[in-house]
Amino acid sequence: MKSPFAPHLFDNVIAQSNRDRCCSIANRWLTARWMLVFFWLTIGCAAMVSADESNEESFDFFEARIRPVLIKHCYECHAEDSEDLGGSLRLDVKDGWEVGGDSGPAIRPGDPAASELMAAIRYESSEMPPSGKLPDHVVRDFEKWIRDGAADPRLMDEEEQLTSSQPKSFDWEQARQFWAFQPPRASESPVAFDSDSAIDAYLQRRLDAEGLTATPIASPSVRLRRLAFDLTGLPPDPETLRQFQADPSDAHWRRLVDRYLASTQFAEHWARHWMDVARYADSNGSDFNATHHDAWRYRDYLVRSFANDMPIDRMIREQIAGDLMPASSDEDRRDKLVATTFLMIGTKMLSERNKTKLRMDVVDEQLDTVGRAFLGMTFGCARCHDHKFDPITTRDYYAMAGIFRSTRTLHGESQQYVSTWKKTPLPISKKHKESIREHEKSLQGLDQEIKAVEAELKVLAEKTELEGITIDDVDAVREGHWVESTYKSGFVGKGYVHDENRNKGEASIRFAAVLPNAGRYELRVHYNSSGNRASNLPIVVQLNDETHNLVLNQTVPPTTGTYSVLKEFDCEAETRSQVTLSNRGTDGYVIADAVQWVQVDGEKDQGESDAAIEQSIAMRTTLTQTLKQLKSQRADLVANAPPPVPTAMALADLPIDEQEDCPIHIRGEVSNLGDIVPRGIPQVFSESTTAFEPLEGSGRLELAQWLTDPDHPLTARVSVNRIWMHLMGEGLVRTVDNFGVRGEKPTHPELLDALTIDFVRNGWRQKRLIRNIVCSDAYSRSMVSDDDPRVSLDPENRLRGRAVRRRIPAEAIRDAMLVAAGTLDPSGRENLMDSYATLVSQNNANSKATTKFGLDDPKRTIYLPLIRSEVPPLLANLDAADPDLLVGKRPTTNVPAQALTLIGSPEVRRWAMQTTKRMMKETADDTQRVRWACAVLFSRDPRPVDEQILHAWLESDVAKAMSSDEERYREWIAAMFASTEFRFLD
Repeated sequence: MKSPFAPHLFDNVIAQSNRDRCCSIANRWLTARWMLVFFWLTIGCAAMVSADESNEESFDFFEARIRPVLIKHCYECHAEDSEDLGGSLRLDVKDGWEVGGDSGPAIRPGDPAASELMAAIRYESSEMPPSGKLPDHVVRDFEKWIRDGAADPRLMDEEEQLTSSQPKSFDWEQARQFWAFQPPRASESPVAFDSDSAIDAYLQRRLDAEGLTATPIASPSVRLRRLAFDLTGLPPDPETLRQFQADPSDAHWRRLVDRYLASTQFAEHWARHWMDVARYADSNGSDFNATHHDAWRYRDYLVRSFANDMPIDRMIREQIAGDLMPASSDEDRRDKLVATTFLMIGTKMLSERNKTKLRMDVVDEQLDTVGRAFLGMTFGCARCHDHKFDPITTRDYYAMAGIFRSTRTLHGESQQYVSTWKKTPLPISKKHKESIREHEKSLQGLDQEIKAVEAELKVLAEKTELEGITIDDVDAVREGHWVESTYKSGFVGKGYVHDENRNKGEASIRFAAVLPNAGRYELRVHYNSSGNRASNLPIVVQLNDETHNLVLNQTVPPTTGTYSVLKEFDCEAETRSQVTLSNRGTDGYVIADAVQWVQVDGEKDQGESDAAIEQSIAMRTTLTQTLKQLKSQRADLVANAPPPVPTAMALADLPIDEQEDCPIHIRGEVSNLGDIVPRGIPQVFSESTTAFEPLEGSGRLELAQWLTDPDHPLTARVSVNRIWMHLMGEGLVRTVDNFGVRGEKPTHPELLDALTIDFVRNGWRQKRLIRNIVCSDAYSRSMVSDDDPRVSLDPENRLRGRAVRRRIPAEAIRDAMLVAAGTLDPSGRENLMDSYATLVSQNNANSKATTKFGLDDPKRTIYLPLIRSEVPPLLANLDAADPDLLVGKRPTTNVPAQALTLIGSPEVRRWAMQTTKRMMKETADDTQRVRWACAVLFSRDPRPVDEQILHAWLESDVAKAMSSDEERYREWIAAMFASTEFRFLD
């Protein structure tokens, strides 16, 4: 395609073959949906945007998820210094697996199924590593890595990649001359940012130097759609479009900019940008996908921060050390604690049994996140060796690691070997504290009363027990796996047995007895209740030749306080009874203690008078009713409890006596320690890597203050560059997360430095910078066709002389469809995860969260749960950020799978039908419908070809065969949703 607009292309199609022939071809070759998608792609797309050529994200995945596994499990036998190189295969360098060993190449990039390495770690061929199969999630990581191309930055021998015992020799003075380590410098001929033309003046210098002219300002509709999506993530409403088309003046533009910047939608959209960097997710992912019940507080903190235009330096300090900063109020204290969720929310290997390794893995993830989020530098590989490219030594790494090692992130274990993260109570009002105190006092009083009544019932039950026939578990016949209890008190005999909640269907226990007298017997089962017990315990009762099937809920307390009465049976003298409990199909622990048969009529023991029996029964009835009332009161009290003390995923310093400087871990191994390194900052930023002075606590506060020092060479630059990238499509430094040697240099260094200096001088205010950028002519430039000379002279648009097509973020595409359907709920949402257990599916995927709160939920996408390993395919195929990784810039692809996903998605088709119904309600004929659809979906006036497409479709045999007008128009709307014009900004 030569033109990004190219309506004439469709005109040529019409001219070459009449409409009937066009429809005939569609009927023969295309489905109804794809015929329309073809039309829209034909008129709407420029040259397709290829996948991001940068391997940064792939390298990050390798460094975070693949290299540590290779080091730990493979290097002993498959590295240069291995005593016996297994299979002649090296895995410590890229060349090693490319050339392969005795069996040929170990990896075939893009094809996991054909890769020998995958077969080995799956134990399908040779079993590697021989010490034990890797966890399933690690195997999945390798599969993803290979499928995505097996990116591997190790271009030299591992022995040449310097270890801590072979320190790399840096010329520090020379290293500090690298542009990124120099503070921003004012231009020799600076331009003041007091006017909208300052940015354009800097850009024009480069254009003039290269002999290029900038493109004209784009049409009002293109500019407005660009602005609305960039600032709010939502399309402009048709009335705003009409007004701006009537008055496209600079004054009107600035009013629109201010209106959008002041909106909640701006805060939500820009909070979502930062959530990409923060690795935000509502679950842990990895090996144990536990729910982040409190993550939403951090999301809402971000929305409030962007709404209030919080200075970015303050946001950075709060996210690193908010718990250590003074607070002006309880609300401020809550926000500062919640802000530190930033360092808590990354994925963690919670079931790692080596807790020392887990602790360092968490530190590594936090350190790498801080480096790339705020400095645009990668620190992770320095855990094992000096950085291959940047002046970051292993000593630098462990100097900073000591800061996070002296910080508490994890706290205890939720179950055996599974760690949990720290939950911090948030400040509450005095009134709230008092209401909680009163409630707890009332609850404690009721519990004491309940305990007293249950004790009386137990005494009565024990009296009754003397009448009956009791069979203890020690006298029962067991089959399968049963475990003796460690808790003895309160049970018949010495204790009870349980099935450990495993091997379901394999364990049973049979209690047998002969009932000597004829009469009516009550069957009772003795157990202790708990929430983790089986609620569906099957019990088979056999009386001579009769069989009865019963079910017992052991999560509910026994009816008499000690025994649960199951049923009464009429029995003959000498009846042979068998009561069998099994764990077949049970949903919790099965408890087996004792079974009791109590005769309730017929022959009585001589030692018990009828009057005494009646009195005992009456007392039991009264106490049981009292117990029922007390428990009902307790249930009401619990139901009307004051809100619990809120908690947050918040950091805290370890106690002073547990804080420590970190020793170098040689080759990253926690069991191979070297010299201890004082906490500090990388040497390239100072004369030496020394401890902070004075050092109070972990050093996080000092780190946060150092990062946000106005003279810091990187932090403000990185922030400014990200903001520019979100508005202009590419950063002034295109590698937004890598300002190091391997990253790109700025295309306009004077402009980047001028923006950075102005940004810091004016309080690190984000909205001011955004306003300056979107009010420049550079932001409003138009696109050009591919045959324009400016494209050949500047094919990558590095001189910023024109606009380029940019993809709308996945969340904004979904939200725009809800806007078109008229169903978007603009209100926010707090916690949506409380209804889930810690894990809500057997495979730890938390998939039920995305089922219950799916894409059909009317809230903005930012308020839907983001479950690691369960990102909805619709969003994933539109390049939503991977929540496992820090993503400063999303990859941009435009492949057939995306249109296919949109056109075939059940949700998209429902939104298309809702949009169709809304359109038909608001319009009277096809001309009005085309105008309505173009305004709502494309934010522009219709073109002649738009109506031609609709008419060609409606007159096709496929459309005529549909049962209703709504269905026909629904296909048309769905095709517009799938079009390039809907998904991209011109």
